[in-house]
Amino acid sequence: MANPEQYHFMLPHDNKPPFIPLEEELHPSFQWLTSNRSRSRGRDVFNVIDTIVVHATAGYATQHAIDTWKARVASAHWVIPDENEPQHGHFVWATVAEAKAAYHVGNVDYIPHLGVGTNVNNRSLGIEIVNTQDVQDFTDTFSDWQVTAVAKIVLYAWAKYPNLRHVISHAKLDPSRRSDPGNNFPWEEFKNQVLTHSVLGSRNQIVTAVYTPPDIVKHSGNCCEP
Repeated sequence: MANPEQYHFMLPHDNKPPFIPLEEELHPSFQWLTSNRSRSRGRDVFNVIDTIVVHATAGYATQHAIDTWKARVASAHWVIPDENEPQHGHFVWATVAEAKAAYHVGNVDYIPHLGVGTNVNNRSLGIEIVNTQDVQDFTDTFSDWQVTAVAKIVLYAWAKYPNLRHVISHAKLDPSRRSDPGNNFPWEEFKNQVLTHSVLGSRNQIVTAVYTPPDIVKHSGNCCEP
């Protein structure tokens, strides 16, 4: 059986994916959470982010996670809806602005895993997957779409942030208190999707299209001539 305390892999310096759009929508509580459940990273976001932490909610729905965050002063940057939610299969929820540090990891000894650097929340992005975890004795399976959605967020961030290197579970960072995303999360499958880019669609060809200026016919007496 997989051990979530061992979930951790590194993103190579080469083989970075091209920039890809993320299928996300701002959650109705996005602005409130960004204003009240996050803080400044203390430095430029593009330089400081080197880690993505994968979590699971131990709840039944996105709103359960949002309500818990508001009550307990916690947060993450994205929530991936469960199979029973209408958003499942369509988009992930953006819940805190990436430029801000979300409160998704507690006071842990992260240096053995991430190396010397700023506080783990200041240097990371947090992904929460809606899954009941120990509420149902870890019998709630992750859908294929949820796993792929996590991989797509990592690929999006890998393309965007030049220093992103670590993809790690909450359980590895805080094993005495946390076990998410749990032993039934298909970590190796997820890792393969990220490192092989297998879940990326084709990029819109217009992105690299070369602009060709139209022919301009000059007329004497044109109002724009000197």
